[in-house]
Amino acid sequence: MTLVNQESNSNTPRKGEFLTIKSANQWINEAKNKPIPKKIFGPFWYEEELCILFADTNQGKSLLAVQIIDSVTKGASTLGLEMELPESKVIYFDLELTAKQFEMRYANHDKDKDILFDHFEFSEQFLRAEINPYGYDVSVEDYESFLFREIENQTTESGAKILVIDNLSCVISDNEKAKNTTPFLIRLNNLKKMYGWSILLIAHTPKRNLFAPISRNDIQGSKSFINLIDSCFAVGESQKDPSIKYLKQIKVRYGAFQFPSENVVVCKIGKESNFSSFKFLEYGKESEHLKHFDAADKSQVKNKAFELKKSGYSNVKIALELGVSEGAVRKWLKQAEIEE
Repeated sequence: MTLVNQESNSNTPRKGEFLTIKSANQWINEAKNKPIPKKIFGPFWYEEELCILFADTNQGKSLLAVQIIDSVTKGASTLGLEMELPESKVIYFDLELTAKQFEMRYANHDKDKDILFDHFEFSEQFLRAEINPYGYDVSVEDYESFLFREIENQTTESGAKILVIDNLSCVISDNEKAKNTTPFLIRLNNLKKMYGWSILLIAHTPKRNLFAPISRNDIQGSKSFINLIDSCFAVGESQKDPSIKYLKQIKVRYGAFQFPSENVVVCKIGKESNFSSFKFLEYGKESEHLKHFDAADKSQVKNKAFELKKSGYSNVKIALELGVSEGAVRKWLKQAEIEE
């Protein structure tokens, strides 16, 4: 392993060197020449950040991603959140939808004639990429590395500095395990640093506890890899109305923690004319949109607590799993002992 001489004046590491070492003052002096990162999507996502947006299935993650891309490519804000960049090119790696499915979200549909018309007009700065089924011939083992190289090559060739990858499940075959996801995130981080890219990665959350606030524990895979990213936010579904969603910050490395549980961005999802999107409603508390216990729910949760205890879970772990206080778990288990 070769280390860079700390007296070196070069800002660019030499090839073949794994670690770059300079004095703290050198790092700061070099950083002084770099501009302060600008907001891409309010405090949720800044320039040159690797950011994750996650939510359960069918909660509008892709709609929101496209809405953000549309705002960036047109140099306009969305949902009342600042976008400080000029019109910028964005490449969207859509690894889920077909071109037809994408089209249907951004056109009017005459159901009587069963035709699509009046298509939404995106900026020419909005580039969309999808997998060409005839464009590769690699084994399953090599697929992830091949796709990663293509993402790097196509983004570099396009000249875009902002990219959105939709989604993590399509890139990594088994992203439930940290050992599979961690190398991919490290490689993305390296691309971010090498090229000055801003990267938004879309991810799922497994079936979550609807009584509990969204947390880093809900992200698909290992919560530990959240340490490898710069920022993270989630889309939650209101239990009042499935069409109402809220946006919540989960991790912030730069800027303000402006939208935690006590101040989420509440939106309504829908399609007005030819553009499926989120519409801002208000700011609110996450607790107002969570499921609340009734007698039947409480009984189910208690039974689940007993099952987990028998499986060897600690009271603290049961509380985290069920989204209740550790005191409540202790009380239920004590009552069960008395009844026995």
